[in-house]
Amino acid sequence: MSSFKVNIAIIITLLLWASAFVGIRIGLTGYTPGALALLRFLVASFCMIFVHRYFAKNNRIPWKSRLQIMLLGMAGIGIYNICLNVGEMTVSAGVASFVIGLIPVMTIFLSIIFLKERPNVFVWLGMLISFIGLLGILFGESSSFTPDAGVLIILVSALMGGIYNVSQKKFLRDYHPAVITAWVIWGGTFMLLWFAPDLYQQINIARHEATFAAIYMGIFPAAVAYVAWSFVLDNMSASIASAYLYALPVLSTAMGFFLLGEIPSVLSLSGGIIALSGALLASRTRQMKNIRIERLVAVGEHA
Repeated sequence: MSSFKVNIAIIITLLLWASAFVGIRIGLTGYTPGALALLRFLVASFCMIFVHRYFAKNNRIPWKSRLQIMLLGMAGIGIYNICLNVGEMTVSAGVASFVIGLIPVMTIFLSIIFLKERPNVFVWLGMLISFIGLLGILFGESSSFTPDAGVLIILVSALMGGIYNVSQKKFLRDYHPAVITAWVIWGGTFMLLWFAPDLYQQINIARHEATFAAIYMGIFPAAVAYVAWSFVLDNMSASIASAYLYALPVLSTAMGFFLLGEIPSVLSLSGGIIALSGALLASRTRQMKNIRIERLVAVGEHA
């Protein structure tokens, strides 16, 4: 039964996170990127109050760490979502999800710079393949021979996701993922309050579909999905769980096609598949290396 529950949680998480890329496209029909992000995470922040109360009973975070996590949320939620929303003004939901799928590559790149990791040749090969695929996306989304600005802006979101992944590791050792997520969302929402005047002006005149999309994204992809993912991480190793995330672009592309009628160009789709393949090669190779190191350390400790 436990395995069944974990599989259900994985499916729920993937479907909800994939739907967020479509939800953003709908939300942008009535809101500017900043106002949409703020409305979404105001709703998410309210939901996370209940999540935090449940998970933080025996797992409270000191205020110094809370402030650090909130700063992390300003990058991982605030800047990430502003750039993603701006990018999706010109980029389809499916293609945007392929670019976001490069977060593992960004995480490795940042780990090389700041954590002094030494990747092997297969990790470098995976990163090179991802870069080639990214070029396909860049030019596939453009009507001329110049790179699409929307793709480049979403790439900033992927970079913020990489920063978030690298920076949150020290907190995950001591605190529950759902508790950390709550403070991350609150930090990002605090930053997004900059767009409160825009939201105030737009919420009364926005299309009902756009408002519903923002509320939906705040409750389900932002709150429910993160709780479901926390359950997955509590019952499965992060290296195995993260492999399922490579299904997100496929699901988002399918949802974009059926719900919005979006059809990515052949070059964009091919580039996305190539980029994702490179990211999978790099991240899985890195994970296998880390597992081998952990096993060697364990053997040494028991010697």
